[in-house]
Amino acid sequence: MAAVGVAGSTFTVEVGASHYEDQVTTGTVTTTPTITRTKTLGDVNFTQTDLNSTISLNFLYDENTGMYEALATAAAAGSSIAIEIATGAGGADGQWLGYAMYIDSLDMVTDAANVAMCTVSLQGNVTYT
Repeated sequence: MAAVGVAGSTFTVEVGASHYEDQVTTGTVTTTPTITRTKTLGDVNFTQTDLNSTISLNFLYDENTGMYEALATAAAAGSSIAIEIATGAGGADGQWLGYAMYIDSLDMVTDAANVAMCTVSLQGNVTYT
């Protein structure tokens, strides 16, 4: 089977009624199943017992009126946020949806050129459609 490359994707972060996407520079979706190994009399049995999803986003710091402040406020309140990642035009090549993602960490770093970048890591249930 041939490999297919998809040019372009959109990460949309929804916090409350606001949608953010222009600031996101890179993102990663990781899905990790928890596998339980059970030794039986005949062989070893492997069973998936859980499915953990994380999303990591790098984005431009937009001071205290945009995505960073919205994420910091949600983290302080322990609120969940929604994430949508669409590949191709309008998600035609697939999309990941996380309607109740919780912020695991939120970082802001400024480099020597005075460019501020942020990273957020989220945990929750992510589905691929």
